[in-house]
Amino acid sequence: YPNVMEMPLEHTKEDITLDEIPSILEYNLNDVLATYEFYKLSKDKIDIRKDLDTRYNLGCTNYPDSKIGEQLVLKLYCETTGLNIYDVKKMRSERTQIDLGTCIFDYISFNTPEFNKILDTFNNSIITETKGSIEESVIYKGFKYDYGSGGIHGCIKPGVYESDGDYIIIDADVASLYPSIAVVNGLYPEHLGKSFCDVYESILKQRIEAKKAGNMSISDAFKLALNSVYGKSNDKYSFLMDPIYTMKTTLNGQLMLSMLAEKLVNKIDSLQMLQINTDGLTVKIHKKDLDDYYWICNDWQSYTNLSLEFVEY
Repeated sequence: YPNVMEMPLEHTKEDITLDEIPSILEYNLNDVLATYEFYKLSKDKIDIRKDLDTRYNLGCTNYPDSKIGEQLVLKLYCETTGLNIYDVKKMRSERTQIDLGTCIFDYISFNTPEFNKILDTFNNSIITETKGSIEESVIYKGFKYDYGSGGIHGCIKPGVYESDGDYIIIDADVASLYPSIAVVNGLYPEHLGKSFCDVYESILKQRIEAKKAGNMSISDAFKLALNSVYGKSNDKYSFLMDPIYTMKTTLNGQLMLSMLAEKLVNKIDSLQMLQINTDGLTVKIHKKDLDDYYWICNDWQSYTNLSLEFVEY
């Protein structure tokens, strides 16, 4: 706001004079106008909460986004299963240790020694907590891939990288990575059973339908629900807690992106890896190799059943 004002006098002052009243009124007006501007900036989020309250009786006006998602999942899960909300809220799948080898999907595979070494490391690792449990890296063809509990990261050395007449920079991101991994592979917190998969997939479908219909308020609400599950699966205070679900999601996401990176770098000589992050990667490639690039990406999509979204710089 262009004018941030302090209270012109102490709140506890009792002997207010007539001369002080104009400055108090000016402060009050400034406060109301600033609050109104904040309301306008927040209106989309307020509308989401109003719609959810009307449709699902959530009473979520003052909920942060993550709690809205969690509570919507809880409501829909209990409606589907017929279970009591208060009973479900007490449920957890606590883990004293996790064998990462049991978390990795059967179809994860590599063709190079460097990435196979990383896969072997994970297959033979047992962790006792999720935070900071993954700290591995591999350097492949001059590019360093860092694996962590929250996702994969890697970036080329600082510099300016530009598209030109011969080369183009392309970014490929997985659409809704963590929710998609869960739906495609039938992941669920163990204590909630396989019926959770039906609820979660239903939320994803309803989100897509709402987005197509232009109902962005409900679309955004379902997006909150989809995204909350991964984060809350590692929260001891949430009914979604199951650290194995957490590790299956994040570990396989990193490995699947590594599979794509490995194939792109191996098959296309002109390709330069610029960066890789939790849900996508960016490359610089000669335009003559674009068909090969998209063929490899499409093959990866068919193999993983995940969808990529592309942006050409």
